Amino acid sequence: MATGPATAWTIRLRRAFMWVHRWLGLTTGAILTLIGLTGSFNVFYREFDAALNPALYAPTGPERRVTVAEAMQAASMADPAPITALIAPDRTWPVWIAIHAYSNGNGHHPDFWTTMVDPSTGRVLGRRDYTHSFAFTIYRLHSTLLLQEWWGKELVGVMGLGLLGSALSGLYLWWPPPGRIWRSISVRKGVSPQRLMIDLHNSAGSWMLLALIVVAATGVGIVFPNAVRPIVSLFSVATPYPSPTVAAPPVKGAPTLSADQIVELARAAKPGLDIALLNPPVEAHNTWRVLFHPQGADPALRSRGAIWLDRWTGALVHDRTPNVMSIGDRYVTEQLWLHNGATLGFAGRLLVFASGFAPLALLVTGFAIWRNKRQPRGSLMAPPARKVLKSRMAFCQRPNLAKAKQ
Repeated sequence: MATGPATAWTIRLRRAFMWVHRWLGLTTGAILTLIGLTGSFNVFYREFDAALNPALYAPTGPERRVTVAEAMQAASMADPAPITALIAPDRTWPVWIAIHAYSNGNGHHPDFWTTMVDPSTGRVLGRRDYTHSFAFTIYRLHSTLLLQEWWGKELVGVMGLGLLGSALSGLYLWWPPPGRIWRSISVRKGVSPQRLMIDLHNSAGSWMLLALIVVAATGVGIVFPNAVRPIVSLFSVATPYPSPTVAAPPVKGAPTLSADQIVELARAAKPGLDIALLNPPVEAHNTWRVLFHPQGADPALRSRGAIWLDRWTGALVHDRTPNVMSIGDRYVTEQLWLHNGATLGFAGRLLVFASGFAPLALLVTGFAIWRNKRQPRGSLMAPPARKVLKSRMAFCQRPNLAKAKQ
């Protein structure tokens, strides 16, 4: 049996956790609900975008005869702005997609336009303002709350910390005694409305707890990598993401390798992987970056590792693929795909999709529980229900009052 002081300390600790849990929910719940719902959309972001713009993702045939250099040339003819990335065709987006960067005059965060090229014919299927497209706007709403120039990304990271704190404090408050686990994760029948809200809140939180913790932790890591990396390094070395450059060739004006030559060298370097995306050299770094994903992987797993190649010689400048990375670097690199569930394939994506609705359920039920507790003690019914009951009691008492007067 616990001693008196120990019991008092436990009660104070539970009250402290309850206070933290309640006010984290009330202060961050609305924003977390918005982030969660848009996050669910982003889990199937590519599928939604393809469904909303079918003409842009409809190649003439299944053949992929067009080379990387031909796709880049076709995109450059349609849009002369620099190509910062070229996305290879896959099951969801079965076309070449060139991403062009446009300066918007504010010195930060350029606007992006995309050009879609048919991999069968090399014909340009269309181009559009990608930054302000519907799907990417939802993506920006999730990642920056559309406040990119006003610390929106950092605010989302802080909200992730709030979700993590709410999940961990909720875990402490929910933890059931032995033999009562099923009761604590199920919704019982025939209970009062107040008890129903508590059961719904506990069930939503317990069933989605692990997914919420992973989503919150990886979201914080994506926003604040420099803060998370030292923590990861306590268990395994985690190094900053590289942006390697090479010295200019000794002969001025030396020819650079073509995009097709770079692709051949990349495939030879990593024969067991498929090329997912290429970043041509730009002013900031003069190397090619080639990103890979496993063969047959879920298209939502956009990349898993990259190599950097010298634009003049094709030499391997840096290798950051899974077989050479530490566990810490693999975790940091994999955070985005853990965040959207793609690491675990379609089942993982469905789990993360469902967890995006959890903040809404927790906010509604948590607010109802908090509001019920603020009602006067002994008054469990809502005010309209009490008024109806009082009027019925008054009506039933009228005959007795008449007899009393006689």
